Amino acid sequence: MIAAASATPIAIDHAFAADAKGVEAKTEKPQTDRPKTDKAVVVPPSVDELLRGAEVLDTALSPNGSRVAILVEQKKGDKTNALIIFYETDGNEESIKPVQLGETVVDQVEWANEERLLIWVRMTKDPKGHAQGLYFYGEFIPIPVRRILAIGADGKDPVVLFNNQKGVMKRQFNLANVVDRMNTDPKRILMQIWDTVTECETLYLVDVYTGEATQLERGAPSTDGWYTQNGVPVIRYDSNARGTVVSVMVRAPGEKAWKLYKKVRRNELKKLSDLEFVAPTPEPGVLLMLSTDEGADMPAIRKFDTRSMTVGEVVAHDDKRPIQGMFVDESYKALSISVSDDRSNHRFLDPKLAAHYKGVNAYFGDECNVSPFDVSADHKRFIFFVSGPRHPGAFWLYDVTRKDLRLLGDKRPWLAQERLAPMKALPIKTRDGQTITAYLTTPVIASDKPRPMVVLPHGGPEVRDTLSFDLFAQALAAQGWLVLQPNFRGSGGYGKAFANAGRKRWGDLMQEDVEDAVAQVVASGVADPARIAICGISYGGYAALMGAVRRPDLYKAVVSIAGDADLVESLAFSKAEDGSDSDAYAYWCKTIGDPRADKAMLIAASPSERAAEIKAPVLLIHGTEDTIVTPKQSRIMAKALKTAGKPCEHVEMKGVGHRDWSDDNWKLVLTKSIEHIRKGFA
Repeated sequence: MIAAASATPIAIDHAFAADAKGVEAKTEKPQTDRPKTDKAVVVPPSVDELLRGAEVLDTALSPNGSRVAILVEQKKGDKTNALIIFYETDGNEESIKPVQLGETVVDQVEWANEERLLIWVRMTKDPKGHAQGLYFYGEFIPIPVRRILAIGADGKDPVVLFNNQKGVMKRQFNLANVVDRMNTDPKRILMQIWDTVTECETLYLVDVYTGEATQLERGAPSTDGWYTQNGVPVIRYDSNARGTVVSVMVRAPGEKAWKLYKKVRRNELKKLSDLEFVAPTPEPGVLLMLSTDEGADMPAIRKFDTRSMTVGEVVAHDDKRPIQGMFVDESYKALSISVSDDRSNHRFLDPKLAAHYKGVNAYFGDECNVSPFDVSADHKRFIFFVSGPRHPGAFWLYDVTRKDLRLLGDKRPWLAQERLAPMKALPIKTRDGQTITAYLTTPVIASDKPRPMVVLPHGGPEVRDTLSFDLFAQALAAQGWLVLQPNFRGSGGYGKAFANAGRKRWGDLMQEDVEDAVAQVVASGVADPARIAICGISYGGYAALMGAVRRPDLYKAVVSIAGDADLVESLAFSKAEDGSDSDAYAYWCKTIGDPRADKAMLIAASPSERAAEIKAPVLLIHGTEDTIVTPKQSRIMAKALKTAGKPCEHVEMKGVGHRDWSDDNWKLVLTKSIEHIRKGFA
């Protein structure tokens, strides 16, 4: 069954009352549109069900808001069929028209203009039925290729973009990177491809009616991509040979030469100030970026002038929570800002739209996150993406004039709410009198006895967990285990002071916060102190290993996935890769410690140096192509555990990096982790 395109509206007038916060919905909650199960026979989802791909992949609202396109994928055995559902927003059930795309894999949809829809596809055959693939040294290799198909709003007149570039079509695996929708030129879009002849990323102007592409600009051999404003490239990202260090280049409109603004490690683009561009502005050469003043605790959205390469006036800020981003319309008008909180917190700048969002938010309730996803040019219709700990996500159409909601599509309807484990926020008092937040996920199967518990510290460490759908937490809770996710000091999302509190405290204060969260949950009586495990990815993997060092009698099983183990070696790698004078290396020296001044501390905070103190069996999982935390870290830890005579299983995933794992990679990680923890609890 596909939960998609309901023409039945749900009125939410009640939510606009002055006391909307306490008003009950006059109709059923939207979650009831999802499949129900008999509570007496509730079965938590399996790993395969959690990893099963979404059926409703994407939605898009046409510029004037008159049409919605819904992208659906249906799988039967090893075959995948795709279709587009066109939906007239002022129509009824008869206005819902499916257009079959056939046996193909699809990714997303987006309107190029009011008449043409773009569909991202992975093609195995061309329109004439011939096998798709690439030519390698004259030999044809049949493999799926990524293309963009442009079709009319009636589902007719399809064209494949770049169809006039026969050589490019033969040599390119990926012709599906749209850089700019070109609102000033609705017939064309700006796309980026890798030119195999010049071996450079290149920008092309592409006609969405004919599919013809014309070259606009070629990057340097080291160029990764561009950030544009009204079709004009103003920011360019270049990287080193390994792709780990990024040079942020700037060029104002009308200028020819690119100028270096900063060099950073790739995964630090959001951690270092003045580097996260959130939106262009209508003013040529002026962008909006997240920036934190020296001495300020919270970031603000400010203007960035590409001519002077300086950060200017404040556009939006919040004194209590960090701003995460901004939602803008197609003309770059800012509609809302998002603020870091336990659940999605979007603040609309227009008071009237703010009232509508408040009503929609109140209607869905505290267990859901409601985020703006798409908007019409006149701001009369919105698509909201609604999700939560027990809701993988659904797309809803909201009509501002009629004040009603319509379900467009549920991504994973087989994951009924009753099958998924609820999550709640807990205030945690630390041993030094501070308060942090942790999230506790509780299995759906009731129990009157204390349960086993898995501590799941997040990566980063300057990121945070929230009340949201968490694949790993749900997979662990489905085994009947509690899952605890503390936002320890050093996490992001609470301001600079909170993040800085974890600097050079990886081995003590940050671990103490995790331990205090565990102690509080155990003291409440819901967790069994004899069956506690710890598991994490990246920094979370390090925290798992260090937790086992510090509290050898507390944890019965330890899982480190792509985690650090030797902090001195980690800093040496960053210095060699990024350069001793780089912002990225300076960041890590401030965050972890200085390899000279803090050497004794770094050794004491390195699990590999203290492997003999660990009692619990350890599982190490690492990708062989990880360039963020190298596989050498897990190899060092495995060797140290073996030398100390400690039980350890070391699994390497060949050809796998630090992130962007496939479903098969995730299945291995989840099944191995569950199996290892279950043995520890036995």
